[in-house]
Amino acid sequence: MAGGVAVSIGIWELVSATGLANAQALASVSATAAAIGEHAGSLASAAGQTIEAWAAGLAIATAGGVSLGTLAGRSAVAEASTETLVRMMRPLPSLALIPIAILVAGLGLKMTAGLVAFTSFWPIFINTRYGVHQVGRLFLETARTLQMGRATLLGRVVLPAAAPLVASGLQVAVSLALVVTVSVELVGGTGGIGTYVLDAQQGNAVADMYAGIVVGGFVGWALNRGFAELARRVLPWANRLEAAS
Repeated sequence: MAGGVAVSIGIWELVSATGLANAQALASVSATAAAIGEHAGSLASAAGQTIEAWAAGLAIATAGGVSLGTLAGRSAVAEASTETLVRMMRPLPSLALIPIAILVAGLGLKMTAGLVAFTSFWPIFINTRYGVHQVGRLFLETARTLQMGRATLLGRVVLPAAAPLVASGLQVAVSLALVVTVSVELVGGTGGIGTYVLDAQQGNAVADMYAGIVVGGFVGWALNRGFAELARRVLPWANRLEAAS
């Protein structure tokens, strides 16, 4: 990873230094680094706002996706009946819902978190539904032989067996949620990294704009790595997460 970052920075500096890109379109690495240092407080505040909206939306999506996905996965009728809804709603761009979200929640954290929750819900729901549905019959029959109740069956057999797929859905949702958060901030001007970048672009502060982009990228990397590490510790049997991270 470090090698890839170093190469990217080298190409960035080369393109900037040789004038292959207009200085008004691409700030140099040194100018961007200076802008990050100069505006560290503002960038930290903007990153905090973005993470707050990201976390709120992802929490709602996780609660809804896991619970509803579990119910749908345990019932063949519910699984079949939700398939059409998934195919209709999943491709719907969250940005297209901004006018409705503004009318319902106004500009601010609630609106951003709601759109993040809508978009992040689908990968969690789909993976949970599929994971629960794919729990082996041997596990279920053994649980019934042990006379487990429904709650115990879900908590000790179904959800642990489905956990790797649920975690894979969450891994996708973590990245998707951040993309939507910053995109809504860019379009809606609701604060955070997106609005910081937008304000810098409109003020023709190119170095500040790239500083916001770099910080946003770092936040995305940190959140992804943090979730992957958490999943590795909580679900050591979920080897597929190593490839996703």
